[in-house]
Amino acid sequence: MLKSVTIIGGGPTGLMAADILSQHNYSVTIFERKPSLGRKFLLAGRGGLNITHSENTNDFLKKYGKNHTTFKSLINKFSPQNLRDWCENLGEKTFIGSSGRVFPKSFKASPLLRAWLSQLKTQNVTFKKKHDWLGWQDNRLLFKSEDKNILIKSDFTILALGGASWPNLGSDGSWVDILKRNNIEISELQPANCGFFVNWSKVFTERFAGNPLKSIKIKYKEKKIKGEFIITKEGVEGGAIYSLSALIRDVINIEGEQRVFIDLRPDVSLEEINKRLLNKPSKVSLTNYLRKNIKLSEVAIGLIMELKHKKKFKNLNAQNLGFHIKNFELLLQKPFSIKRSISTAGGVRFKSIDSDFMLTNKPNVYVAGEMLDWEAPTGGYLLQACISSGFFVANNILKKKNNS
Repeated sequence: MLKSVTIIGGGPTGLMAADILSQHNYSVTIFERKPSLGRKFLLAGRGGLNITHSENTNDFLKKYGKNHTTFKSLINKFSPQNLRDWCENLGEKTFIGSSGRVFPKSFKASPLLRAWLSQLKTQNVTFKKKHDWLGWQDNRLLFKSEDKNILIKSDFTILALGGASWPNLGSDGSWVDILKRNNIEISELQPANCGFFVNWSKVFTERFAGNPLKSIKIKYKEKKIKGEFIITKEGVEGGAIYSLSALIRDVINIEGEQRVFIDLRPDVSLEEINKRLLNKPSKVSLTNYLRKNIKLSEVAIGLIMELKHKKKFKNLNAQNLGFHIKNFELLLQKPFSIKRSISTAGGVRFKSIDSDFMLTNKPNVYVAGEMLDWEAPTGGYLLQACISSGFFVANNILKKKNNS
């Protein structure tokens, strides 16, 4: 008789686990609370699916911070190159972008997801949609579908329910209370790869909300990040901000609001900027001069004009203005809500699982993906780790069968 595996969560972690196990004579069923699978995966691909990164393994693993040792075994078993080969086997060739990030050549998530689901169907994976997991009852899994409660008995269970960001796509963190009731230790869920609130003036917000600030360098403590970010009505978000968000969030949690400094022209020295400012003709407006001679963007000029709002502009001379161009101070108040963050920090603590990622107090129940207590920056590291963990857990179930 076939061994049964119930996978709860139809994102990339659960899909990869299903892919592996269904190829090895297991009866696999995926339970998904939404009407379709891979919703957050599709959202991630809306601007071009960044599936992994091409940098060397040591630098890659550093992106997982305190958990880099744990993730070493996952990434070694299913590496970025393995992920690229797997994509190609599904008919989606990949390429390396100028930043080292890896994308499908179609630059979309939908073709890859369609091919993936089609393959799972040919491998006899069963999909149960609109099934909401409620926990356990009498050692069986309890689901609610429409108005009915359903009990499922399974040889193995994989929990792959995601974090709590973008809850409208399915992963809302409701599993936290279920696991806590079963004495499983959880680190508090927090926003990761998130934006921050900034007290903009009304004039600045009305003019620049939704615009990117490009080709800048952000400095926070000893960290310096080149890139860009987006001005929003409430504050800032985007790549360069996300890269520092974990560090800034943790300090804000302890100390309150934090200052970061933005170099608006990182490719030009302070001395050169001061020289250009001293040569400004009196008849030329400051904004026009900053645009034409300092080559500041409209958004960057808007930030400089914000100094008026902060009452710092009145006594500025050319040298002081140059300093602010190279060291614009931005006060970040607190992170945006977890609902609008890219990903989630916190989750099931690693001391609650064994080396195979099986819950220590729930035999044959495994946890994978964003549910676990880890975080990583954007750039392909999130998706790689989720898919690698699904591969890792599936192979640990196979190993258990082979050893029995």
